[in-house]
This record gives sequence, C-alpha cells and structure tokens, in this order.
Amino acid sequence: MNTDIDKHELEATVLQCLGDHYGITGSLSRLSGENINYLVKVSDEARYVFKIMRDNFSPGAVMMENAAVEHAFSNGFELEMPRIVKNRAGDYYSGINIRKNTSNMAILYNYIKGKLLSDMSDISMDLANNIGSAIALFDLAMGKFNHSEAHRSHRWDLAEAGQHLDKIKLVEDPDKRELLALAFRIWFSEAKPKLSALPQQFIHGDAHDDNILIRDGQVSGLLDFGDSGFNPTICELATCLPYLMMGRRHPMKIAGGITAAYHAIRPISDEEFSVLMPLVCGRLAVTVSIAAEHRQIDPLHPSWFISEDRAWDLLGLLSKTGVEQGIKHLL
Repeated sequence: MNTDIDKHELEATVLQCLGDHYGITGSLSRLSGENINYLVKVSDEARYVFKIMRDNFSPGAVMMENAAVEHAFSNGFELEMPRIVKNRAGDYYSGINIRKNTSNMAILYNYIKGKLLSDMSDISMDLANNIGSAIALFDLAMGKFNHSEAHRSHRWDLAEAGQHLDKIKLVEDPDKRELLALAFRIWFSEAKPKLSALPQQFIHGDAHDDNILIRDGQVSGLLDFGDSGFNPTICELATCLPYLMMGRRHPMKIAGGITAAYHAIRPISDEEFSVLMPLVCGRLAVTVSIAAEHRQIDPLHPSWFISEDRAWDLLGLLSKTGVEQGIKHLL
C-alpha cells in the first residue's frame, strides 16, 4: 500500500481521523508489518490499534472477521483477541484520505497487552506445546462457524500457493531460484492434489509469531484475522510452523512439540500428516516469492524482508531432510 503523503502528514491524517470519528487524541507509534498500522496511546491504560485497510477493503469481510471473533468467545475460546471499536456513528470502520483524490478505510481495535512471540529470543518446549494447544483449541471453537465472506482467497492463501509460481523468475540468485522451484514442485505434487479431500473449516490462517501474544510464559492472545477464511484445517498448523522453526537450533524438534500438542487436542489424520511438510514448504515458497516481488517495488523497505533470509535457510534445510523426514515420527 503506497501513499502520496510523507510520514508526518500521514500521522497528522491519522490523528485527525481518530479525533473526528472516535473522539480520541493520543500519541502514535508505527507498528511493524507490510500494512499501515499504529499503536495509539491515549494513556498508560487506554491504548488502541489503528489499522488502515488495503485497497481491496471489503466491508463484508470486516463484518465476517468481527463475527468470527465473537463466535470464538461464545464457544469457550479463552485467549484474548482484538475487538473492533465502533466509531461515533456506530460503524465498524471509518473513511481516511491517505492519498490524493482517493479514500481508504480504517478500523480501530482495542489493544491487548502481551509480548509478541517474535520478540522472544527462544522458544522452550513447554511454550511450543502451549502454542500447539492454543491453535488447536481455536480450531475446535471455530469448527461450526460459517459466513459467506469466509469463502475467500488472498495472496497468502496456503491452499492457493501456486498463484505465486510466476515469481520464481524474480529471484536473481540461481541457487535460490532452483530451491524455490523445488519448493513449488513439492507443494504441487504432494499437497495440492490432496487438499480438496481433507477436512475444511474456518481457520485463523496467519498464526505466526507476529500474531501470537505471550504473557507469563504462556500464550495469552491471538491477533489479526485479515487472512482468515475457509481452508483445509491442516493449513492452520502448516502456516504456524515455519515461522516458529525459522532460526531455531532444532527446528524439527520445535515443530514436533507444537504438532504433538495440537494433535492431542484436535487429532490429525494420516492424510493430513502427509501434506503437512509439503504445505510448510509451500508457505515458505510464498514468503520468499512475495519478498522477491516486493524487492521490485522498494528494496529498502524497513519491514518487508525481516524473515526472508531465515525463510531461505529453513527452505534449504527442509529441501535436504525435512520433507522426507516429516514431523509425525517426532510425536
């Protein structure tokens, strides 16, 4: 999402939107990620997250995401999740002009306290088990949730990872280009043909380390439903695993702990196990493909390439051992 105004003008625009539509004044801190998100601090106790939506904003999708959070709470899911703060008119979103002659939409969420998992230098096996349990409990809570807007796809949709195949040519390094081609071949041959026959439901779809909150050594919250929707249920775990494996001394052990805890609560069938590692390769392929695309737009962007090197490293490791080895034998 590109804007036609500089940092100071953008912040002034955000503050005006907060004042006009929510009656809120405070200080802003830009949050990491590819979207334009701000932490809004009104006081030590009053904080919010202000999110400017992408150009393909869908009001129906926002209503779906809100309904999904409420469904999870009503079905006993105990972790904290962000709720939308309605504006003065009682709407779930507000208009904001961040580019000349166009209007975007913005959403204000309540702030949830906790430490991002991505800010933790290490993951203990106890925490790995807790993460697996938390994700499984969410999937169980959402098993009967349905919404017309949930049947959607997007560029991070793991069941449609092949949509990025044409980005292989954007990778300049020939060794990396071949590695990416291999990852896509694994996804196409070992995952894609089996997905339609697997159990499907609404999933969070983005349970990685930037969207998991930790407090007192345990998972306390789950953030950002922007990539949620109907998918093969196993895509939930396959999206989570690579981000928690990246940069770890024993990535397969961490993956085994998360998977075992998930499996204990929401059993994984043999058919689902057979696609788990190919799907992990698919997620890594999407990650480095989108990074290659972004490099054509802005090679110096401060947050677009944070996980890219670690993704390449893990993809290289899995191409040699992990896919064949799998995770099931670790349980």
